[in-house]
Amino acid sequence: MKIGIYSDVHDNVYNLKKTLKYFKENGIKETFFCGDFCSPIPAKIIGDSGIKTYCVFGNGDGDRFTILNLANTKFSNLIISPEYTEIKVNEKKIVMTHYPFYAQSLAKNGEYDLVLCGHTHEPKIEKFSKTIFINPGEVMGWNGNPTFVVYDFESKNTDLIKINDI
Repeated sequence: MKIGIYSDVHDNVYNLKKTLKYFKENGIKETFFCGDFCSPIPAKIIGDSGIKTYCVFGNGDGDRFTILNLANTKFSNLIISPEYTEIKVNEKKIVMTHYPFYAQSLAKNGEYDLVLCGHTHEPKIEKFSKTIFINPGEVMGWNGNPTFVVYDFESKNTDLIKINDI
């Protein structure tokens, strides 16, 4: 089973649609969004995709009420936690927050298989003992070629995908 991991859309609808299209075309049925929709528009696009998506808010999410309302009333595939969430997928313990400072601390304690975060707009993949720390970079494209990550539970491969290359 493969999962998609992405962050920091910042209302870049074009790159978000390319990311979601990649997930669909590659059979990725569960994704993890590490925060910074910014407005409700990306939440609606993710909801419309039908892809099951676990989400946390970031520091750039302004209208949280509308985003939560979309998740609670219109899109059951959007599972939103305010700042932090723990999820079990494929018998693996995953924790997600927007903030790398907290994520790196969680990765170092060894309690989780995957620790996910965003915020920096720069991709980073590290291994701490049995834990894989993943910051997928940004969908926005502020720092150059935007990126997301695909993690394969079977092979344990972590692939950084550059959106401009797909």
